[in-house]
Amino acid sequence: MQHHFQAQVSSIRHDRRVLTGLHTLVASLFIITALVVSAAAHAETLRLSGTGTALGTMRLLGEAYKKTDPQFVLEIVPNLGSGGSLKALERDAIQLATIGRPLTAAEAAKGFNVVEYGKTPFVIATARKGTAALALAQIAEIYAGKQARWPDGTPIRLVLRPVSESDTPLLASFSPAIKEGLASAMAREGMITALTDQDSATEISRLPGGLGTSSLALILSEKRPLFPLAIEGVTPSAKSLADGTYPYAKTLYFATYGKASASVTRFIAF
Repeated sequence: MQHHFQAQVSSIRHDRRVLTGLHTLVASLFIITALVVSAAAHAETLRLSGTGTALGTMRLLGEAYKKTDPQFVLEIVPNLGSGGSLKALERDAIQLATIGRPLTAAEAAKGFNVVEYGKTPFVIATARKGTAALALAQIAEIYAGKQARWPDGTPIRLVLRPVSESDTPLLASFSPAIKEGLASAMAREGMITALTDQDSATEISRLPGGLGTSSLALILSEKRPLFPLAIEGVTPSAKSLADGTYPYAKTLYFATYGKASASVTRFIAF
């Protein structure tokens, strides 16, 4: 009987040790789970999309902002453009949009709000080294098809943008002759049309003799192998844009819908 009693005591002690171990394991898992949930709750993920001109800049700004708030995460959704990003914003698929044009009256009436955050030189670019400048008259002749080759004989391969994209009316505003030449180019068969800002930059750099529109912000922030051309002898730069000697610019805006969240407001302020 004594032996049986000792065996029962030993079994009980073993069970207690097992239970104590289980309690410790459960407590540890609970603490770990709580920490993970707390960290996830504290982390801020901001989903952003918009004009391709701005996305490289936003990536750099997101990296800089993260140094002030390590929990911050910027998620960039590509290829929506200004109009597409406003639709995504309205549907709460993103929290912040960057657009390259003012709001329409209908968009403003829906509850969208914009804040202008900057301007960037709107440029005509090529991947060809040594092509330094174009005159407005030359640009008009190139788009009209009257000047079809570079000075070394290489064919000029134009990369166009859709009529609905802001690059098209902006280029047309350079001069009446360029507007007419651009209309001629868009009516010709077999022309290359790039749907997004990134596609345009890729096509210009890919094609031998490629030429098309872009922005200095995109070229610099994405480190594209493109050369913005001087127009009428004035090189596009932040300085020449600021002092007014280079007059061709894209104005960029942050867009929100309804009441912006605290995280969106902080990022815009930054």
